[in-house]
Amino acid sequence: MRFSFSPAKEYLHLNIIVPVAVCYILGASAAGLLLPGHSPLGYITGLAVALAAVLFVFRNHRDALLYTLPLFFLLGLAHTGRALHPPGNPDHIYNLITEKSTVTLTGTVASMPEFDGQTTRMEMEVDSLLPHQQKPENSGMMPATGRVRISVEGRLPDGVSPGDHLLAVASLYRTAGYQTPGVFNYPLYLANRSIYVTGKINSPAAIIPYIDLSGSRYQNIIFYPERIRYAVNNFLEASLAPETAALYKALLIGSRTGISEATLESFKASGCMHLLAISGLHMGLLGMFILLIFTWIMKRSTYLLNHIHVPAAAALLSLPFLFSYAFIAGMNTPVLRALIMSIFFLFGVILRRQRSIIHIVAAAALLLLLIKPLALFTVSFQLSFSSVLAIALLYPRILVLLERKKSTARSKVSAYVAAAFCVSLAATLGSLPIMLFHFNRFSLIGPFMNLLIEPLLCLWALPLGLASLPLALLSPEAAVFLLKTGSQGIGAALAAADLGSRIPFASLWSITPSPAEIVLYYGILLLWFSNASLPWRKSAALTFSVLLALYFTRGLWPAYPGNITEISFLDIGQGSSTFIRMPGGRTVLLDGGNNSTSPSFDAGESVIAPFLWKKKVWRLDDLVISHPHSDHYSGLPFIIRRFQPKRLWINGRETESWPYRDLLETASLYGIPVIAAGRTELEFSDNGAVLTGLNNDGSNAGSMKKETDLSVNDRSLVLSLRHGEYSFLFPGDISTVMEGMLVDSGADLQAEVLLAPHHGSGGSGSKRFIAAVDPEIIVVSAGRNNPGLYPSTKHLQNWQAQGRSVMETSRAGTITVTTDGSRLQVTTYARPAAAGRDIP
Repeated sequence: MRFSFSPAKEYLHLNIIVPVAVCYILGASAAGLLLPGHSPLGYITGLAVALAAVLFVFRNHRDALLYTLPLFFLLGLAHTGRALHPPGNPDHIYNLITEKSTVTLTGTVASMPEFDGQTTRMEMEVDSLLPHQQKPENSGMMPATGRVRISVEGRLPDGVSPGDHLLAVASLYRTAGYQTPGVFNYPLYLANRSIYVTGKINSPAAIIPYIDLSGSRYQNIIFYPERIRYAVNNFLEASLAPETAALYKALLIGSRTGISEATLESFKASGCMHLLAISGLHMGLLGMFILLIFTWIMKRSTYLLNHIHVPAAAALLSLPFLFSYAFIAGMNTPVLRALIMSIFFLFGVILRRQRSIIHIVAAAALLLLLIKPLALFTVSFQLSFSSVLAIALLYPRILVLLERKKSTARSKVSAYVAAAFCVSLAATLGSLPIMLFHFNRFSLIGPFMNLLIEPLLCLWALPLGLASLPLALLSPEAAVFLLKTGSQGIGAALAAADLGSRIPFASLWSITPSPAEIVLYYGILLLWFSNASLPWRKSAALTFSVLLALYFTRGLWPAYPGNITEISFLDIGQGSSTFIRMPGGRTVLLDGGNNSTSPSFDAGESVIAPFLWKKKVWRLDDLVISHPHSDHYSGLPFIIRRFQPKRLWINGRETESWPYRDLLETASLYGIPVIAAGRTELEFSDNGAVLTGLNNDGSNAGSMKKETDLSVNDRSLVLSLRHGEYSFLFPGDISTVMEGMLVDSGADLQAEVLLAPHHGSGGSGSKRFIAAVDPEIIVVSAGRNNPGLYPSTKHLQNWQAQGRSVMETSRAGTITVTTDGSRLQVTTYARPAAAGRDIP
């Protein structure tokens, strides 16, 4: 029996790699939704059986290959699902470290140590460890496997490099991130690098290098690329000015350590941040450079011209150099993607077969995800492939532009400039929703600035930098000369990026698009740029674009009154931040800070703002600071700049802390009224819900105690929110002193949900106060590094014994409570489906 093929089937047979890659990616995307908490072994077994059955039944069928496409969905589901599960090996360090522990460990430096001026970060392959808290009968080093990410306060001891063996005393803990919607998933990012445990070494004195006589030659070989990378890092730091060296490290070895925040901000605002990451352009320039050299050399030989295909031989000889550079560059996702695509392209030259770039992109994505299944969820993978795919779709149009006959050199230059602009614009359009989803920011001037900055970095500084690498060993003086010549291009690029970032509205901040909005956006792009001869194609694309823009910006228009009050207690570490959305749409942020001392971490930029953007909040109505302690306000300067609240409420007290004074000055700079709640009644009424200040600055607590005798904590603003039958109480950091004053004042403290005062510490939450509030649920906003203190173990036991539900943000993640006035629903970030429950 013979079968006829439709054009669609013929296309699939000729281009099978594209649907295979799509099916695999769809299965991998579904893995996070379908496989949490379940082993993928059953899926893998079912996959093998189903694949064998299908191939047997349809072994003589021309459509057999097409019928296997659903199996690639299962393959993506199973392979990615397995990677999403932590290691099962009992000797893996993930299974040996269940809570924060101080240990002595031995291991091998597995990555280039990176020093940022204060801290050194590196990765170690662990060999053994000795927990300091273990019982005497279990004393002795125990075997361990796995990789850990270590930070060291200060520089490593002299001479330590990748491949060296160390004995160190470290604090280890399982990787953890902020369990707040919209926040960067740090544990998943590290899992993609096979890291499930991180640690800290307090001093380089706690590190002892040693020689491992049992080490194999293989171990030395696999760490050799990182040794070279480290040597290049040190050579650049010793030869160039710090800022120039930092940018050259980003271009040549993929390390951004040392680049100042001001420089990073300039490149972000000008839309050129991608140029500071090793990408396909870097690999392409290197491959072209080596290919031209080998081609030129071999064409000098008549014998080679007569006996071999010179382009194919040159391409084959280029492969080892590309592999070597990829390893030196760190073999991260963009580098691996660029390497795979370069290899496929060169093999096309070797085999003398031409294929569309779409097939190369699909094959590269499939192979990369087979090697690193969790790469699909990384920003670098999504940005890389969305940009390349957009360029690939526009590529035929660019070719048409370049192949037009031009009569003058000026017109040819114009054609190439126009083509370069089209490539930059295509990459921007292709990556726009991904940029907004992960960074909530895009540059309006990016396509134009790339025309200026990209040649300076990639056609001037980068080629000279690449040429300097082999010279660093042969002639260091010549290598430094090339680097300093290339640094002129870096200096010009820095000046251009700084100038571009100063242009008004150079970049815009935005809410986070939903998956449906992202799909619709790409649908509009496909509709607009497709070759289908449909008369209504562009009209439909324009219509959908207007509808998408109106829907996306709906938060900027007057809110439609509803009947739901939503309160979210953010997981922000050791600190506090609560977001309130009232039924009429009024938005209130109560506090926003944590006690992090890292200068590179901003709780507002990294936690609060991503959460608000995820919640579709463009601006805030009210910002309330309960009291001027940094764990309640440290993240708010960024919030003031990006969300520009209509009013800032404080407790009426100044402080000697310059960061707090700077925050108030920032508010004044943006024209935001700063209202001292002690002199103005704090009360909002919004469509049936009422938010009230109970004590203002402590002066109305109904006590003879002088206001000036109160501590900063006891002068915290205390807020009460009531909607229908339910009340919520937010007491800041008050102690038992102010708790007693509030009870004595006769204020209505009763609430079904209580934010534990002072993060649940032992100096707050007195029995008398808890009895007066009588909460069903007590929410504790605290970090995970102070167990037993926040919340107090005694409080936790007492509250649970009283039948109260205690929910900690450190365990449950962000806790969201919603009510319509007659019912209460509680959900958590950690397990939203299982934790959601109604309270009548």
